Amino acid sequence: MKLQSFVRAFVPAMVVALIGFIGAPRGLAAQSPLAASEAAAFMGNWTLNLESPQGAFEQTLVLKDANGKVAGEISNQLQPGALEITDISKAGADLILKFTGDFQGQAFAAKITLTPDGADKAKVTFDVMDGQFVMEGTGVKK
Repeated sequence: MKLQSFVRAFVPAMVVALIGFIGAPRGLAAQSPLAASEAAAFMGNWTLNLESPQGAFEQTLVLKDANGKVAGEISNQLQPGALEITDISKAGADLILKFTGDFQGQAFAAKITLTPDGADKAKVTFDVMDGQFVMEGTGVKK
């Protein structure tokens, strides 16, 4: 199978599993070690619009203050429930959200980077397995 054919077949399933995380809905019980005050500009509800080889892919990102720390979850229309994200940090002005998923028994690492791009807007990079699959797009705070 050619690499391009493999990517076209594999990517939609990977994206669904990545965001849905194959599991029950999770709440915002856990939180990252990042202080909510350090991520004040990012706190709230976001719509992330990413471009994939199969077209546009929309996700919802929620960032809340949980006892002074950032708590996050991400969801989309393709999977019920939300994936909890507890590894949240900053690199300069960027907010970095890392999590691990499981696709058909294969663990993978994922990272979402939000780069401020004006008031209540961000450039978004969604990176799976350290650059093996990358989607880019925009985020808008609701």
